[in-house]
Amino acid sequence: MFVRLHFAVFAGICAAAASVFGKLSGLPAFENSIILKILCFFLMVCCNTCVWTLFVKALHQSGSSLHATVISNASNFLCSALMGYLIFNEKANFVWWIGLSFILGGLLLVICSKDDEKKSIDGTSSEHEHIH
Repeated sequence: MFVRLHFAVFAGICAAAASVFGKLSGLPAFENSIILKILCFFLMVCCNTCVWTLFVKALHQSGSSLHATVISNASNFLCSALMGYLIFNEKANFVWWIGLSFILGGLLLVICSKDDEKKSIDGTSSEHEHIH
């Protein structure tokens, strides 16, 4: 199921990086340096271009837009939290992590239920095998 979704993971990582560059370009420390602002803005646009390129590749490889979307969003959430902590010293409280856990758990349930539906439609479910 997740074997061919490495492009989705990389798309999520690039999305988190784009957010970091966007936030860096608006920091007061860069207020007087137009070159740094332009550089961060340019890097943000480059990362967003990579996001769409990788996401489209993930869509083509996965065969399901749901899988690519879920994996991309999950990696984006996790990388955003990690980068926010490492670069901006942001702290995510316990409630944020609980919320993220619920979101990821729900997304995994959706993926698993879609896979089960596909198996039963294809006739590869265990119930179908026992009937014949």
